[in-house]
Amino acid sequence: MPASAEHNNCLLIGSPSRACTDGPVRMRVCKNIFEGITTAQHQSYETIYVVYSELPEPKIQAVGALHQVCPAATICLLVQMVEEPAVCEWLRMHSWAKETLDYLICPVNSETLTAQKRPDAVKAAGDQDKDRRIEALETLVVQDDLTGLKNRRYLRQFLPSILEKAKANQFQVTLLLFDIDDFKHYNDSYGHAVGDDVLRQTAKLIRRCCRNQDVVIRMGGDEFAVIFWDVPSEQPSIGQSVADRRKSNQGHPRQTVFMAERFRQEMAAMPFEHLGPKGKGSLAISGGLATFPVDAASAAELFEKADRAMLEAKRSGKNLIHLVGQPNDRQ
Repeated sequence: MPASAEHNNCLLIGSPSRACTDGPVRMRVCKNIFEGITTAQHQSYETIYVVYSELPEPKIQAVGALHQVCPAATICLLVQMVEEPAVCEWLRMHSWAKETLDYLICPVNSETLTAQKRPDAVKAAGDQDKDRRIEALETLVVQDDLTGLKNRRYLRQFLPSILEKAKANQFQVTLLLFDIDDFKHYNDSYGHAVGDDVLRQTAKLIRRCCRNQDVVIRMGGDEFAVIFWDVPSEQPSIGQSVADRRKSNQGHPRQTVFMAERFRQEMAAMPFEHLGPKGKGSLAISGGLATFPVDAASAAELFEKADRAMLEAKRSGKNLIHLVGQPNDRQ
């Protein structure tokens, strides 16, 4: 690569094809973290991009070693959507990572990496602005404006990715689809502002009922989705055996069914103050659960099975979570 075409303030560690797909990158490229550390010892860089999926385990230690060599550089991890929860957990747990790391969702435009000024979403604004910059990045990816949850576009990209990961690591992924029973009535009776408040409170409640890695999505209107999945390296929770979590040929994971049912019960009991005395505790949801690979072999099939289960919950009287394979399953 001609020196004039290279962006001397930036370094890329990993395969350029994993980072962007629209053309070559105009910066120094190192094929792995070890070569990158050696290079950074001899030249200063403003920004170092690292392909997250190509880091050796333990990844946090590999990035930590890079940070020790070049503490003044901003390290920007290039991650796939399925890897985003792990990176966010880093930022919560490690103070040095929170102060030093940024991340972008791949693939990115090659001009974003090679521009003379860093992209607005990751522009350095001081350590005090790190939280706001992370929020801006997440918003830039795919986020629902009303609730702050991920949106339908994120689901379309994340679900196939996590199923591939589940297939490779032999764990289960469960999809919950649900909506608020008779939500149109509340919109018509109390106005859209109250309806919006109900949706925001619903989003907060379902997030509290899920684990950090589970992905909660607002599909549109009063329709929501939750992708429950296990981090392959995590220890099983109390009452959950390794076999229950890891064996992909088992039935619906008990913990997931428990979380979905707990959310349904808390939703029905939650006081929505704007609805007044008559509205208190009257909100309910109907949902459907389907699990990969027990119920479906692809993202499209999993979504279809969960959607059918949700319709079955509606037909069965509402305020119910229906599982694919239950005796009253009419598929």
